[in-house]
Amino acid sequence: MNTKIDALFATLRALIADQSRDLALAMAEIRSVAAEREKLRIVHRDAVAGWNKAALERDNARQSLRAAEADAAETESANSDLRTVNKRLVADLAAAVQRADTAEAILRAKA
Repeated sequence: MNTKIDALFATLRALIADQSRDLALAMAEIRSVAAEREKLRIVHRDAVAGWNKAALERDNARQSLRAAEADAAETESANSDLRTVNKRLVADLAAAVQRADTAEAILRAKA
């Protein structure tokens, strides 16, 4: 009977040793998975921060583009006004030159 009990104790010790080893392996795997999960959480956080930064830069670029388009439209309007004034000045100059030529012709004719 002692032999049977000794054999059962030996089997029980072997089973306990196996379970302890299996438990240690499982705990190590859990720690590994937790560490990997933390790494992924950090990568995700950084990716979201990068995406948010890119979205902010995109929005700023859009605002800058709208401002540049408004400036370009204002500049084009000013250029149009200047072209109109320039045309009037050229026409006034041509009329003044014509009057000067007429006056010169009159003065030559009287002389």
